Amino acid sequence: MSNLHYILLSAEGVADTSAQNPNVWNTVIQYCIYGAIIVVSIILLILLNKHSRLPRHGELKKKLTALLGEINSISAGEKRVDFFKSISRAMYKADNLSYTAAMMAEKERYADLGKISTYIDEARAELSPYKYGKKEPEDDEGIRAAAAKTEQAIAVLDGVIARDNKMKRK
Repeated sequence: MSNLHYILLSAEGVADTSAQNPNVWNTVIQYCIYGAIIVVSIILLILLNKHSRLPRHGELKKKLTALLGEINSISAGEKRVDFFKSISRAMYKADNLSYTAAMMAEKERYADLGKISTYIDEARAELSPYKYGKKEPEDDEGIRAAAAKTEQAIAVLDGVIARDNKMKRK
């Protein structure tokens, strides 16, 4: 029988057994440390799973609407630096949403989510000439085209959400 079992099952208590074997406390401390490591690891895995999960369709729609608001808020009247920052933020959000939609399309094997990813990529492509100075801020045709592509992506996502609601009713 191990020392830990002997301590736990002993009727005389710990004082008597520790006199027989001084390594008992080391074993108890090791078991406590191992238990703490396991608990911390499980908590980290839960947090990692929560952070890396794909969004639900409603959450994706909120993010797309935020992207549309970001694109619509870009104006040529801003300072040049602020204009480039706005374009960069919108492109960054578009990259993230495109990747997220592509991963959702792959996971769910649903082509409409792939269309959303394509529309967001096209919107990003419309914004990139502004970031790299190939188009002037006054020429807002690309910004309007990016907003239109984002609206198309939202319309497709509305269809996906309607399909989900229809499937839930059945």
